Amino acid sequence: MSRAIGGLARLITLPEACMRYLAEIYYLQDQRGFPFRKAVMVTATVVARWCDYFYAKIIAPTTKRVKLLERSGSLPSGIQEKEAFVAELLKWLFENSITDELFCLLMDDKPVPQAGIVSKFDHHDDTCCWVLNLDDNQFSELQTRWREQGLPEDLFYPEWQVSCVPYPGEGVKAKLLRTLGMQKMLHTETMEKRTLTNGDQKVVAG
Repeated sequence: MSRAIGGLARLITLPEACMRYLAEIYYLQDQRGFPFRKAVMVTATVVARWCDYFYAKIIAPTTKRVKLLERSGSLPSGIQEKEAFVAELLKWLFENSITDELFCLLMDDKPVPQAGIVSKFDHHDDTCCWVLNLDDNQFSELQTRWREQGLPEDLFYPEWQVSCVPYPGEGVKAKLLRTLGMQKMLHTETMEKRTLTNGDQKVVAG
């Protein structure tokens, strides 16, 4: 983006503004058989291109024998080296966690973690709260990579398109969660194409 400053004819280039993107939990949590690890791996290795620092933590270790629970520092400088490093980091997280969805991995172009700051790759704990903080060009490049890898291009969506609804479903679990005031964040556009039955989301034809 170029903008004139103080009425001068000289133009300066300003950085692209970032936007927060939320994880589409219909794929990541509600769709059986979805390649979760692949989706995390592809997303993380691409976003790592624009990051210099990382913080990783095993939240729910498989055993008390897991001694190393946290890792942090600078990412390698080269793109291929970053991808290889992040792939190894995720392998360490997955292999030592009791569930794939519960771990912490933050990556940004500034040291992490920072209180009140959303990182470019921000998986603080559970996947339902996974956020990306990218500019338009970065998100477009990420979508291209998703398509190339056979993943849905709407794996994440802009934060402003979210709807919070009472926890859906008619089962005992769903009714209990609604009684407790629990809500579920859904993508507004895709929510309109689904019907909610017994706590599960099903695609509605058309």
